This record gives sequence, C-alpha cells and structure tokens, in this order.
Amino acid sequence: MSHGYATYGDDPEFSADYEEPVDPTRRDLDELFAAVDGLRAAVEETDDRVRQDVADLTERLETGGAQRQEDRLDLLGRRLDRLQQQVQALERAVRVSDGVPQVNLDDVGAETRALAAEAARWDDLHKELVTKEQRARYSDEISRLSSVQAALSRCDADLLDVMGVLASTDRASRARGDAESSLRALSTRRRTLLDEEIPAAVAAADQGRLALREADAVEARVVPQLERAERAWHDLQVRLRTRITDALGSNALLPTWFGHALGVAPPAGASGDAWIRTAASVLAYRVTFGITDPALPLGPPALEGADTTERRWTWRARLESDLDDLSL
Repeated sequence: MSHGYATYGDDPEFSADYEEPVDPTRRDLDELFAAVDGLRAAVEETDDRVRQDVADLTERLETGGAQRQEDRLDLLGRRLDRLQQQVQALERAVRVSDGVPQVNLDDVGAETRALAAEAARWDDLHKELVTKEQRARYSDEISRLSSVQAALSRCDADLLDVMGVLASTDRASRARGDAESSLRALSTRRRTLLDEEIPAAVAAADQGRLALREADAVEARVVPQLERAERAWHDLQVRLRTRITDALGSNALLPTWFGHALGVAPPAGASGDAWIRTAASVLAYRVTFGITDPALPLGPPALEGADTTERRWTWRARLESDLDDLSL
C-alpha cells in the first residue's frame, strides 16, 4: 500500500548497509570499560602468579639464594602495584566520563581553615614552656645552696672538735699533731666555702628562683592558649573525619591524591579506625599548609637545604610513616 511519499525501500540509491552514526562519547566510554576489565583480569592473573611464586619460593628459601628470591618477590610486588594503580586510574577516568560528581576535600571553608591555624599554634606555644627537666635544674640550684650552707655548718662543728683536742693534749703528742693537720685543712675548707662556693651557690639559687617565677608567669599565659589550640585540633579532626566519611557515603569521586595515599575505601576491621585517623590527619596537613597539589597527598618534599626539624617536615615524616603502616 502506497502512502503517497517515497520510502527508503523505494529509493534505488538507498543502501541496505546503512548504519546509524556512532556516538563517539559512548564509544570512548565503552573502550575505557573494556580497558578496565582487561586490566582487572591482568591483575587477577598476576595476583594468582604471585601467590604461586610465593608458595614456590617459600620451599626454596631453605636451600639458599634467599636474597635473590626476595628480590624477585619485591619485583613481582611492584608489578602488581603498578597494575592496580593503572586499574584505579582507568576506573577514575570511566567515572569522570560517566558524569560521577567529584569531591574537592581541600575546599573546607574559612571556618575550618581558622581552626587549622589555631591548632597549628600548639607547637610554637609549647616551645615557650619551661620543660620539666629545666625546672628540675633550677630546683637543684636552689637546693644546692642549702647543701653548701650545711657543709659550712659541719666544717664549723669539726673545727670546734679540733679546738677541743688541741686544748686537751700535750704539744708533743701524736693526737695533737693530727689535730693541727686537721685544723689547717678545715680552715682552708672553711675559707673556700665562704669565699667561693657559698657566693656562687647564692647567685645560682637567686637565678633559679627568678627563672622559676618567670616560668610560672609564662605557663599562666601560655597554658590557656595551648588548651584552645588543643580544642581547635580536636574540632578540626572531627570536621575533617566527617567530611571524609560524608564523601565516602555519597559515592562521589574522591580526589586523585586521596586515592594515591589511602585508596578508595577504608579497610575492614579495627584497621579502619587507623585509616580514617590517618586520612583526617593528611587532610589536616593539607589544610594547614595550603597544599593543593592534585596528585601528591603531602605536596612536594622539602627542598635541599631546608630545615627538616621544622614542624611541617616532622609532621610530614610522621604521616609518611603512618601511610606506610597502612600499606602493610
């Protein structure tokens, strides 16, 4: 039945092999999914090989060549890590192409940055306090004055005893000769105490008392600020942990630096607590020092010649150790 207009079947130039145009975005996405599937299979195959190699090497370690076998294990482990990283990178690309929302964990807002700045004051404030060891030294200086004064009292008592011996013995007796020798020694000792040791002990005790008074004044000023910094650190940790757990629960795409350092999800069991604590501390480090590097979780390392005893680098070293522990 004719409808009054030409159809494709009526057009002699129409080709039966006509194909609908391919959506390039869909095609790229399909290729990414295929690449991910291929890498997953490669990882699983490599993982199986690693397990088999570990079993074989365990039997051989007792027969010698342990170092060579350990090197081989290390090489296999690095290969597996590289494959897993490639899978993660491709999975991220797939999710980005598929329109999955991305989370910017670094964008914490002014209030959270103010908390980080307040918490960061703790180290400098704590350095102002006099340590227990320093206080103990000042107390020792004060106590030493009492011991030197007691030594003078003993010296005076010994002199009185010697005087008694001299008064009660004959000039030619041996006891008198010993008493005269003791008299000379005690007189010298007394003069040393009066002229040198007691004045030095008095000055040191005065300095110790002054230092303790100053330490008390510093403590009265600094301790409240330290307490504020500690509260700020606690509040900062709570905020950042909540921010991270909310991002995980939203199924949004986490930043690249986060995946590189911590993976895409916490491990199961008790180690999950250590994971979230470390994740919050890494984010706190980034917020505190204004790190925005998209790939490096802790930013670039210290430049050559930098003072690695500064808080930034000591904190970084602790975080690197914590991240290494998580990967064990």
